[in-house]
Amino acid sequence: MEKKKWKDVLHIVSGKNQKAVANPNGKYPIYGSGGQMGYADEYLCEAGTTIVGRKGTINNPIFVTEPFWNIDTAFGIVPNEGLAPKYLYYFCVYFNFMPLDKSTGRPSLAKSDLLKIEMPVPSLPKQQSIVSRIEELFSSLDNAVETLQKTKEQLAVYRQAVLKEAFERYDCDEVALGEVIDILTDYHANGSYKMLKEHVTLLDNPDYAIMIRSTNFEKNDFVRDLKYISKESYDFLQKSQLFGGEVLMGKIGNAGRVYYMKPIGQPCSLAMNMFAMRFKPHIDSRYVYYYLKSPNAEQDIRKYVKGVGTPTIDKKSVRSIRFKVPKRKDVQEEIVSEIESRMSVCDSIEQTVNTALAQAESMCQSILKEAFEGRL
Repeated sequence: MEKKKWKDVLHIVSGKNQKAVANPNGKYPIYGSGGQMGYADEYLCEAGTTIVGRKGTINNPIFVTEPFWNIDTAFGIVPNEGLAPKYLYYFCVYFNFMPLDKSTGRPSLAKSDLLKIEMPVPSLPKQQSIVSRIEELFSSLDNAVETLQKTKEQLAVYRQAVLKEAFERYDCDEVALGEVIDILTDYHANGSYKMLKEHVTLLDNPDYAIMIRSTNFEKNDFVRDLKYISKESYDFLQKSQLFGGEVLMGKIGNAGRVYYMKPIGQPCSLAMNMFAMRFKPHIDSRYVYYYLKSPNAEQDIRKYVKGVGTPTIDKKSVRSIRFKVPKRKDVQEEIVSEIESRMSVCDSIEQTVNTALAQAESMCQSILKEAFEGRL
């Protein structure tokens, strides 16, 4: 397919400030680089224009099927006669605009650089044929993705059903957490916030100990956003040290959210927005964790959470939370084993689903690559 520069097959409409034309009851949508952001009484671009961000979101083209006003962070990429609007749009989706970003801060593109882009431009009937084939394949992918997403939703429902059922099949006593907690601690155990600021500094690079925060957890694995503290900070936070086996609960912001601290073979300390619970010898901490994650328990915990903007829960409330527990620890362990066996099957299915979703995203780019290299 013959390649042509953008300057020869399209024109670019620069966006303008929308203040003079903005109207909540306006006829035409207003677009920025991130999407629609209101309505206007006038328009700058005709229907069938592709939006490419000038600043901000520069690699997420938007196809607009009606006339619209684009603000100054968004270019309107308008095809000339002989270039099919949807063909141009799919090329923009395929093209990587990031190498054209010459900024040192917020990503941005220059019109002069865009006009130098080269793209294959076959005959108009061939363009329309390519668009039809792309959309046919994308439709099949969309159906597959929808099925995969529904599977993930069903897995979430099933997990909740597993927890609900597990605690209804055994004879249990109902007690308050305070009756079985051996130690309930938090980040403030060793002094005032001012003292903590003087003695504790979070580090991005690996150091002596990990500062365990709620943002670290993804299915109870520490896989993201790790922060570290020095040995001096770790020693200062002696009462906040974690050794594995604790049940953690958010106290500020993420108030009432429950996490399980697995032993990870490295010194760890508790962040200031969580509590850590250790339990008496006859209580299996994993049992408490799964119980507090069950639908009924989560509903009860919400009763103790105060505030809307930044919800909180205090120690007294944590100790007051009721839960059901078998007297014998071996029964608790049996329940945990059953839960984890069924959850393991869920995790395996979900991993397969996530892999398939990632492959679907990759296949979209493969389809476009084939299309614009003339092999579709």
